[in-house]
Amino acid sequence: MGRGSVGLGLATRHVSISNIHDRKNRKTSVFFLTVSAALLLSNVFAADLTNFVKSRIADKTVTLSAALAEPLSYMQKQAARVESLWDVQEQNEMLAAENERLLEWFQTANRLDAENKALRDLLKMKDEDALTFRSGKVLSDSATQYSHTILVQLGKNDGLNKGQGVLSHEGLIGRVIETGNQTSRVLLMSDVNSRIPVTIDGSSDRAILAGTNNNDPILDHLPESHSVKAGQKVITSGHGGIFPYGVPVGETYLNQDGQLAVRPFASPNRANYVQIVDYGIPAGSATRATASNAGVLR
Repeated sequence: MGRGSVGLGLATRHVSISNIHDRKNRKTSVFFLTVSAALLLSNVFAADLTNFVKSRIADKTVTLSAALAEPLSYMQKQAARVESLWDVQEQNEMLAAENERLLEWFQTANRLDAENKALRDLLKMKDEDALTFRSGKVLSDSATQYSHTILVQLGKNDGLNKGQGVLSHEGLIGRVIETGNQTSRVLLMSDVNSRIPVTIDGSSDRAILAGTNNNDPILDHLPESHSVKAGQKVITSGHGGIFPYGVPVGETYLNQDGQLAVRPFASPNRANYVQIVDYGIPAGSATRATASNAGVLR
């Protein structure tokens, strides 16, 4: 057989294969066209039947989807449960550690309370439980560049008197300077007219906490040989007949002018309610005692 015969045979075979593919493509096209035409005719002439079939197919699809989604949903729930168990375990560990710290503080508080009672009995000091406390709502804040005061919803009808101390849950904020029947005005520690005898906790250095109307109050009339530094706790000294010893006031720091100032523990802006404390100090003694104490400290 010659090369021409082989080439003719291969060409004939390629033509045959191409014809077969063409016939298959034509059959496929005819099939899809027939199906499309049938669907179109069924929508036109048998709409009810078509809708019924569609709805049945949709129902089966929804049922199948729901069946397939159940295992996935179960796995997600189990994963969330495991994660929740991990969170609970971490919270339990944190609570256990916090409980240990609280027990340590509780033991320390019991020890200090016992020591305090022993010292008070030794000094025959007045029992603090005999002091009276009254809580009232802050009605308004009239702080200006000339005056820093607040108005509270307590007055003479509630047993309030001039000179009584005013505290929030954080510490001292001022003292009563005016009393009406149902309201009273409180002079804040930041007011320029505020003068409170204080001492540095753990030392014998005493001073007058003086308001400035601008920033935090400063420590005035400190002894020249004082050892006060920034970061020390300031409490009332009990001198001057205004407050008893030990009421928390604030913490020392150096202001921009290089003066020793006190950052109060309590902020009147955060106080919605205050506590008026009757320390048993006669009304009107505060001003006289403060002035005389300032003279001694000079």
